[in-house]
Amino acid sequence: MSAVLAWLVGIIDVAQFLPQAGRTVGQRHDHRAMRSLSIPTWTIATIQGTAWVVYGMGTHHYAVGVPNLIITPICATILALRLRSARATRRGPSERSAAPAR
Repeated sequence: MSAVLAWLVGIIDVAQFLPQAGRTVGQRHDHRAMRSLSIPTWTIATIQGTAWVVYGMGTHHYAVGVPNLIITPICATILALRLRSARATRRGPSERSAAPAR
């Protein structure tokens, strides 16, 4: 029973990050919306996820480690998009328009 509960909690843990990830990816070009994301919060979430992966895998608590293998890249992606938005905001409009298209 406790193993089932552990995996259920892991699934719920992953699911809690999906709405923010979807919203962040969808609004990644809206620098005003991206400013509402806290860089320290997503840095901590990424570090915390990494630590849980190391702990979970190292202690063979896979119900802890495996969900965080999914959560950590989600947090890192949100952080990376927020940092990219911050860099683009710091550049002036002329520099943004002069940047090569991807």
